[in-house]
Amino acid sequence: MPGDLSPSRVRFHHRFNPLNRAYVGPITSPPTNEWNPYYNDPEPGKALADVTVHNSTIEDWVVSPPGTNYRMDSLELTVDDNRVFTATGGLHYRDKCGFFGVNHLYVRGSTATISLGYSHDPSCSESKIRDGAGFWYGPILMTGTLDGDFDTLRISLLNGNTNFDGSTSDHTLEFEV
Repeated sequence: MPGDLSPSRVRFHHRFNPLNRAYVGPITSPPTNEWNPYYNDPEPGKALADVTVHNSTIEDWVVSPPGTNYRMDSLELTVDDNRVFTATGGLHYRDKCGFFGVNHLYVRGSTATISLGYSHDPSCSESKIRDGAGFWYGPILMTGTLDGDFDTLRISLLNGNTNFDGSTSDHTLEFEV
């Protein structure tokens, strides 16, 4: 697992393909924003450090069809005095071999952004849960450190889940830190 995550190259600078990568971490944001010429580089000393996604296992999941809105995908953020953050909540898993991970991290001004992608473990082939069903809901935990002074932490869910509670139209949660 890489210690630093370089951006994925795609046709449009602001879009990332979550199927290409989802790292559980720890991942640290890159020191430059060279992947997007419209974004200034982060100020020296500003970074998202050691971001790690802790997925739940199938034993912790419950049946929850996303179309019913019975359980909403959600995250709550806490930040301690040392700028260590914890995002806890629950998300919908599509299959037994699926997991959430960091697709991209970047810092732009006083905003730190984490893009979460959903992926599938290619070494896992046996699944008692029907693939693609999206009917499984389980706890998730994300941890990391905000190095530097930030006003906002954004967390985007790139799988396009329309069940993300409290998000904007582009499936992004914004937290004041």
